[in-house]
Amino acid sequence: DERNAGWTFPLELGLIGDAREVLSQLNAAVADLVSKAPVDTAARRTAVSDRKRAHRFHDDPADESTSSPITPQRLVRLLQETVDPSTLFTLDAGNNRVWMGHHYQSQQERTFFSPGGTAGMGWSLPAALALKLAHPERPVIGVTGDGGFMMSVHAINTALQYDLPVVYVVMNDSGLGMVRNHQGDRLIASEFIETDHGAVARGMGAYGVQVSNPADLPGALRDAIHSGKPAVVDVIIDRGPTVDDLRAAARRPTET
Repeated sequence: DERNAGWTFPLELGLIGDAREVLSQLNAAVADLVSKAPVDTAARRTAVSDRKRAHRFHDDPADESTSSPITPQRLVRLLQETVDPSTLFTLDAGNNRVWMGHHYQSQQERTFFSPGGTAGMGWSLPAALALKLAHPERPVIGVTGDGGFMMSVHAINTALQYDLPVVYVVMNDSGLGMVRNHQGDRLIASEFIETDHGAVARGMGAYGVQVSNPADLPGALRDAIHSGKPAVVDVIIDRGPTVDDLRAAARRPTET
C-alpha cells in the first residue's frame, strides 16, 4: 500500500508493487551490471552490520529495565523470550503496534499480523479469534492497548462461547497513548480511569491477571497460555518515552 511507504520506518527509496514481480524486475535490471562487475557482498554485509550497531538495532537499554511500571520495550523483549516461536501475533492500532513493530523479532514466517494504514482500533481481538479458528493447534496472542481492548472487549465473550483459548496482552497506560503523545499539554478525551482489565476478564469467566513488575510477567504469560481459557494479561506500562522519541532515536546514530 503506497500510503504506508515510510509511514512507520524511515526509508530512502520506496518501491511499490507485488514483491515477487518487483524483485524479478530488479534482478532483470541488474543482471547485466552484475555479470560485468560482481557485487562485493562481504562489504555490503559489513556495512549493514555497522549501520545496525550505529543505530542500536534491537538493542535498547529499556529492553532490560527492571523498573515498574514496565517499559514497553521490556514487555516486548519478555514476550520474545517467553512464548513459543510458533505463536501467532495480532496487533492493534496505536503505540502498541509501533513498539511491537520496532522491537519484536519474528521467530517464524507468517506469525506477525498487523492492521495496515492508519489501522483500526480493536482489530487485534477479533483477528486473534479468526487465527485461532484457522490454527487451533498454535498459540495465539493479541497485543493491544487499553483503548483498543475496551473497543472490542466483547470478543472475550465470543472466545468463551466457542472455546478459543487466545491470550490478550494489554499495554495499559490508562489512555489513548498515541493520541495523547500528539496533544502536548492540552489533553482532550485521551485519559482513562485506571482499570484492571484482568479483573474484567475474570468477571466474564475468562482467565485474567494484572502485572506491573517485569519479574512477574514471564510467569503471568505462561500461566495465561496454559490456563486453557481465553486469557487477559493486563500490563501496566510506563508512559515514556513516547513513540516519537523512539523514531527520533532510530534516525540518530549512537556516538562511540
